[in-house]
Amino acid sequence: MQYFTLSNKITIPVTGSGTNSFAKVNKEYTGDTKEVRSAVKAGYRFFDTAEGYRNEEAIGKGIAESGIDRKEFFLCTKMSKREERPMTREDVQEALQRSLQKLNTEYIDLYLLHFPREDMEETAELWKGFEEAYTKGYVRSIGICNFNREQLSYLLDHCVIPPMVLQVKCNPEEWNTEVIRYAKVHGILPMAWGPLRFAPEYREPLTAIGTKYGKTWAQVILRYHYQNGVISIPKSHSYEHQVQNLDIFDFELNDQEMKQIAEL
Repeated sequence: MQYFTLSNKITIPVTGSGTNSFAKVNKEYTGDTKEVRSAVKAGYRFFDTAEGYRNEEAIGKGIAESGIDRKEFFLCTKMSKREERPMTREDVQEALQRSLQKLNTEYIDLYLLHFPREDMEETAELWKGFEEAYTKGYVRSIGICNFNREQLSYLLDHCVIPPMVLQVKCNPEEWNTEVIRYAKVHGILPMAWGPLRFAPEYREPLTAIGTKYGKTWAQVILRYHYQNGVISIPKSHSYEHQVQNLDIFDFELNDQEMKQIAEL
């Protein structure tokens, strides 16, 4: 595994496992840990979940069942924004404690605000709760999800501790180049959700590139993210695909191929 370094010097694996459909059948929660156990066996040590996924218990249980020391894992979860009422920093503390309990852990490696609130003043107030959680040591790093450039700019103007990670959709159908570039300028590490969730017609040129290296289209796009300085969190229920999604460190895309992929 390779690692990126966050602005606070914490290291993070360059690729992790998405989990939004883990421990579910037809979107109904089952509590089954088989996908987590499969991913651990494949070599994953970074898991990305969320309060809104309703499966934190299964993620925590699956990690515990692995028998591997908790310190070997990088665990990320997110605070939901489901409350319709105005939310405050106290809501952050309550949500964090719920997640800690469900994940059965004393700390979270990366805690993210899943979505900005419509009112950016309210978002900035919530962020103060994230800063407090970080300062108190409940979380090792903090970040945000699904912010556009303007929202990120507002938060940077109204925070004490800047986000360390920005998680956004990033794949050939929607690169989100503007906000990713802006985040990088401000020392914020981008993370791609849905890196493999795009229309099939984009796969042909990726497959052609992969043939040269003996790699799949999925491995090519994940390698592209890595070389572009973006964390990726692909999700798969298949052990074979989980293994393949981690097998991206024995080849390197050249400048022409990187440019070709960026222009898809």
